[in-house]
Amino acid sequence: MAESSKDRKGKGRAEPSPWPPTHINATVATHALEEFQSHWLNRRGDRNVPLIFLKEAKWFDQDGADGYYCQYKDEGWKHIKFSFKFLAWVNVRIKDQKYLAWKIAHGPLEITQEE
Repeated sequence: MAESSKDRKGKGRAEPSPWPPTHINATVATHALEEFQSHWLNRRGDRNVPLIFLKEAKWFDQDGADGYYCQYKDEGWKHIKFSFKFLAWVNVRIKDQKYLAWKIAHGPLEITQEE
């Protein structure tokens, strides 16, 4: 006799995923890309990113431009900010002394599932 839903309540059932871990990582990354929307920041943020997420990010104390930066091979130094909501680095543009978080960063700043 099969158990009723009331009898099974609270009894989880572990089933192996048919998807390989790389698919799961890609799905998480795709979800973040789909949900992320560019937005204006009040300020760049603090020096508070956990070491495990630093990757190639460097903190620089500059006059009025304290923050994290990343040096890209073909583009030079770029402003970045860590998004604790998405657990990802975000590229930042500065316009009229305002900060625009405009897209999730990739390349040397990409964070993997293991981290």
